[in-house]
Amino acid sequence: MAHNETSQVTEEYVEKLFAHVYVDLGQRTEAKDDFRLYHQLNMARLVRQLLVDGTGLLNHANQHHKLAIRFILGEIGPAPSDLEPISEIYAGNLPDINNFPPGYYLHPYPIQGFLAYSPMILAGKKFSVRQIVKYVANDFGGVHLSPYLEPEDKQLLARFNASLSVGNDGVVLNRIDQISRITLRALAPLFKAIQDKYDALDRKELLTFPSK
Repeated sequence: MAHNETSQVTEEYVEKLFAHVYVDLGQRTEAKDDFRLYHQLNMARLVRQLLVDGTGLLNHANQHHKLAIRFILGEIGPAPSDLEPISEIYAGNLPDINNFPPGYYLHPYPIQGFLAYSPMILAGKKFSVRQIVKYVANDFGGVHLSPYLEPEDKQLLARFNASLSVGNDGVVLNRIDQISRITLRALAPLFKAIQDKYDALDRKELLTFPSK
């Protein structure tokens, strides 16, 4: 019989869900098997779940901890004088500046700045992190096959992904790898805080569906 009671999503449920999604993203990002494309489609899905959809699972899971989550990117040029310092919560979990060409510095971005950041310029057109993630999750089939970008932008991404490669990946799918790794580094302090809170959460632990 139908009823009007709604499920209560508890703090514990949200935080453990975040931890499971985080581990899933990490495992897919490091996967080296024959299902590489399938993993990449799911990486886009998981990043979308964590950062893009609605207020994002990140924001829900961080309500109690209130950590200053930052997505740390290498930028070329002199660092601006008003650059936000990198929080100590990222000590030991930063990209190695020595892996960048000379003239780069590390720039911490809040979530909206990261989603608006353009890591790809194709034929003079910029594509943001948000657009790349939603293209692979939507137009490419990571979540469902439905149009997200304008047809000309979709065709541009598809053309360059097919014609340019980085390693064994098309250039667009390679960006999903990079976005996923940046996301994992950014969310690592929150994942650790949740692990500590629940005494080293084991991925095999089942989520308990919210009670009525």
